[in-house]
Amino acid sequence: MSELKILFPEPVTVAVMGKPVQIHPVRLRDFELFGAASGALIKALGDTSRGSVLAYAAKHKNLRAILGKSTDMSAWAIWRLPAASAVELMVHVVRVNAGFFDQALVSLASAFPGQILPNN
Repeated sequence: MSELKILFPEPVTVAVMGKPVQIHPVRLRDFELFGAASGALIKALGDTSRGSVLAYAAKHKNLRAILGKSTDMSAWAIWRLPAASAVELMVHVVRVNAGFFDQALVSLASAFPGQILPNN
């Protein structure tokens, strides 16, 4: 039955400004958008200045788009989020979806023991 969890992952609930928000797995059709938004976020978080993270939140149109597609929040609620909350929510979206991919890799490795070699 664990294979079904990978095929049909469950949403994860987080609290945003005191209200529950469900984070859904990224759909295949949104994967390019997710990659653009998460890549820019990781780059902004890699910079040591706080301004880069806030600039990401202010300028990156994909942030609001992927939050709309990967959470149950309305566009109006996403638009009203403080920049720091939007960035933190995006971090959770990345973390949750990375967990799904990690779980899939573990299942793949257990299905083919000794056949999958780590990247070294």
